[in-house]
Amino acid sequence: MNAARHALALARFGCKVANSQPRAQLRRLQSTYVKPAAGVNPAYDEAVKIIDAYAAKKAAEAKAAAAELAQAQEAGSASEEQVSALKKKWFDLAVEAEINDPEVLWSAKQGKYDLTRPVFLHLREQAWRGRPLEILMQRLLQMFVLPDLLDPRDVGTPSAQLNIALAGSPQEVLEPGSIIDPSEARKQPEIELVKFHEDSRLHTLVMVDLDEPLEAQQTFREQFHWVVANLPFSKGQSKADMAAGLTLLPYVPPHPAKGTPNHRYAFVLFEQGENGSNRLDGFEVSRDSVLRTFAAQHDLRPAGISFVRACWNESVDDVYRDVLQQAPPNYGIAPTPRSDIGPDGRKINVYENY
Repeated sequence: MNAARHALALARFGCKVANSQPRAQLRRLQSTYVKPAAGVNPAYDEAVKIIDAYAAKKAAEAKAAAAELAQAQEAGSASEEQVSALKKKWFDLAVEAEINDPEVLWSAKQGKYDLTRPVFLHLREQAWRGRPLEILMQRLLQMFVLPDLLDPRDVGTPSAQLNIALAGSPQEVLEPGSIIDPSEARKQPEIELVKFHEDSRLHTLVMVDLDEPLEAQQTFREQFHWVVANLPFSKGQSKADMAAGLTLLPYVPPHPAKGTPNHRYAFVLFEQGENGSNRLDGFEVSRDSVLRTFAAQHDLRPAGISFVRACWNESVDDVYRDVLQQAPPNYGIAPTPRSDIGPDGRKINVYENY
């Protein structure tokens, strides 16, 4: 029995059971799945038979559940709750049918997820709800994005994974709270929202600077940098297609003013009203809006959230001049005049006879 378990564990990660594999071939397994050879270890062969029999049984049950779901949808007599229950039944059976497949588990371990298949959607959600979600919530609270931006009770546990990548490096997802160089964000970033549901729903993207100086009151305020409504996301469409959405505020790059501390730039994807079916019409949005008020006015529910940070460098002044068409501000403390320094910058001689 122990031998069978050992063989099954090896099968899950695509390792050869035989100990005579050349080192070079084992290295190749790290990038390309190779099905272990049959007839090498009897315990492994028996384990594969058990997995295949269980998978076939669950696949048949999933097929029957899919037919039952299709029949209920065609008849139109089932309630929304009944349809949701049938969808969940089919999804769970489809996951069970493949959850023990060695190639599926190996692909998930390599970070290769085919989100059109329920089993990969399930494994992706499991992976995200572990350490990545814990880090996200920890940094949102430690750096006071919550509650400065939104009420933590309204956000709860995000239902979707929001990933941000700079335009020049679309494959490198930024960790929540990462410090970026403002010059790297001159172009609008790539947005991905991994939704763990079947249907397509509409979302509104909002990018907010939480630390825009409000000099008159000696404090900070929110400033909207980017708003796009009616963005569709589903399990098969996780990349944001900005052309398919309605741009309410065009993108303005991060421009933390000189003399201010690190600015927090939050990205929030809201699910629109009526479970994502309510389409928003064009309306004016002020860059001085408050996100809580904006969300309440338009029936928006937070689905995914993340943030980055940035501080001033010389590239920021170019944003003020080229994009905002204004002189770069400077909130630094003015130097105190010194009576012992002359107009030429040299120290004044205080000794009469020297």
